[in-house]
Amino acid sequence: MKKYIAALGALLVLSGTSYAATVTENCGCGLGKELIGEKTGLAWNILGTSLNGTSGNQTFGISSGTLGCEKPDAFVSNERMDTFVADNMDSLAVDIATGNGENLDALMEIAQVSGADKAAACQALQANFDTIYPTADVENTAVAQSIRGVLAQI
Repeated sequence: MKKYIAALGALLVLSGTSYAATVTENCGCGLGKELIGEKTGLAWNILGTSLNGTSGNQTFGISSGTLGCEKPDAFVSNERMDTFVADNMDSLAVDIATGNGENLDALMEIAQVSGADKAAACQALQANFDTIYPTADVENTAVAQSIRGVLAQI
């Protein structure tokens, strides 16, 4: 049994030298990436992935923008916008069509559009109404995605 374990260890070490992908390419960001750095090889990739996966630090790194991870720019506001659009499809359509209204104001707050850009954003949404609401039975997810697309251009 000891011979098999030794052979497996030797195989991992040898295969690690022939497989030259860096840890960051395979295990992403997190404690594993930070501790292992840019070392190459299968064994380093397995160790880095294990460090990331066992302690839950990758989730923390992504949500906080630490440990070599990038924090999503607008994850929470995207989720809030999706929910808001789903709950207010009809009244939001009326407000976007007219270029003002309570639901449009709430949408601007969720999208974190500042006072100076708010008027331009509302006008852009109004001008793109047919793109945002192309049919009467458009899905709320498509509406939210179209709104984000219009707001990204401002």
